[in-house]
Amino acid sequence: MSQHQIPLALKPPRRPGFNNFVAGDNQAVVDTLRNGLEDGHWYFLGGPAGSGRSHLLTACFAAFNAVAIDVAFAGMLAKANRRLLESLSARWVILDDVDAMAGVAEDEMRLFNALNRWRAERVGVLMSGCSRQAFELPDLRSRLGLAAVLRLSPLDDAALTELVRRLAHEHEVILGRGAAEYLVSRSSRQPGSLAYRMERLAARALNERRTLSVPLVRELLAEQGPVP
Repeated sequence: MSQHQIPLALKPPRRPGFNNFVAGDNQAVVDTLRNGLEDGHWYFLGGPAGSGRSHLLTACFAAFNAVAIDVAFAGMLAKANRRLLESLSARWVILDDVDAMAGVAEDEMRLFNALNRWRAERVGVLMSGCSRQAFELPDLRSRLGLAAVLRLSPLDDAALTELVRRLAHEHEVILGRGAAEYLVSRSSRQPGSLAYRMERLAARALNERRTLSVPLVRELLAEQGPVP
């Protein structure tokens, strides 16, 4: 094995859930998603890319499944999934990244027709996206306006540092003194990007059997460059 080769995973990848989501100032949003969703109602989870929207929607999907509630999940970044809107139906429908369809006339009409059908069938709908403002079809914007908005606020330094510490624990890597704070100060403030960075750093630290110290973080950040 070469010096920088990443070892094979010894345990399953991290599963997004409510218990491993660092909420910061978003606890009210998390509590609503966990315990406050009402059957037949619509919700729009807003926030920038990397803010944890997909994590929370995946947690909701798992929670519905755990109590045998009929639920369907589709990510709209994958263009092939958008055709599913023509037939998708369940007690709850969860759509991630719906704003990826904004500006595409055929996709906007698919979403509009699906929302009309779900409204008639009293289906609960949970959607996520950066915002609803980019959609061009006026009637679709009106339909989306029926959804209650839950918006994720950016995490502060304390919450981001807690995220790094939790990730280190989950990856079973030892953090050196001040390493979490150092990484936060030199990384994107998006939780998703920080988690991606931490996964790569942890893999190297484990491969080289080293504590993830400030000098090692500095070295690896210089090698790896910006997060894509």
